[in-house]
Amino acid sequence: MTNRTRYPDSRLTARPRSRRPRGVVRLATVSVVAVVIVAALVAGCQGDSPTRGKPAAWVPSALPAYTPTVQAAAVRTREVKGYSRIMTTSQGLSIYVNDGPASPANAVCTGSCTSVWHPVLVNLGDLVDPGTLGVRISTIDRPGQGHQLAVNGRRAYTFVADRPGQLQGDLFITGSSSGKTYTWRAVRVPKGAPAQVVFKPRK
Repeated sequence: MTNRTRYPDSRLTARPRSRRPRGVVRLATVSVVAVVIVAALVAGCQGDSPTRGKPAAWVPSALPAYTPTVQAAAVRTREVKGYSRIMTTSQGLSIYVNDGPASPANAVCTGSCTSVWHPVLVNLGDLVDPGTLGVRISTIDRPGQGHQLAVNGRRAYTFVADRPGQLQGDLFITGSSSGKTYTWRAVRVPKGAPAQVVFKPRK
C-alpha cells in the first residue's frame, strides 16, 4: 500500500523508500525544523504489515515541541517478526537512531521535530556500557533536558505513532529545506541479547 499526503509547506516532498514486506512502499516526510506528522497518526488501513492509510485531513507543519520524561536507565529487547531482535525502552517502545553524525554536539532533532521523534532521556549521566547488547551504549547531554541515551554514538528516540512492539518509524526519512535528509532505523541487537539490561553508573 502506498500513501501520499499534501502539506501546506510546498518545500516538503514525499520520498519513497521500499521495505519489508515486498511490494510495500512507504512515503513519509518529516522536516527536521518544521515537522509534519504523517498518515500513521490518523485513521487508515491497519493490519499486520507496516503500511499506512490515507490521511484524514491536513496536518499542521508547526507542531509544539515534545517535553520528554526522564526514564530509568534500562532497556529491553524483544523479537519482532521480520526484524530479528529489537531494542526497546523499559515501556516496550522501539528505539530508533538516524544516520546523522555520531556524537553530535547539538541534536539534529529539536523543537517541533521532537513531537514526532521523542528523545529517550535516562537518569544517569555517565553509565557503564554493559557490553551485552552488540552495540555501544552511552549518553549525550541534551541542553536543558538531561541525558539522552545514545547507541553507537547516535542519539536515541522513539516514534510518536508506535505502540509497544511496533516499528512504524523504521526507514522513515526526515529532511529540511536545505536538502539534507536522515533515515531512521530501529536498533537491532543480537538474537542472544538479554531481555532486559539495567545500566549502572560509572564509578
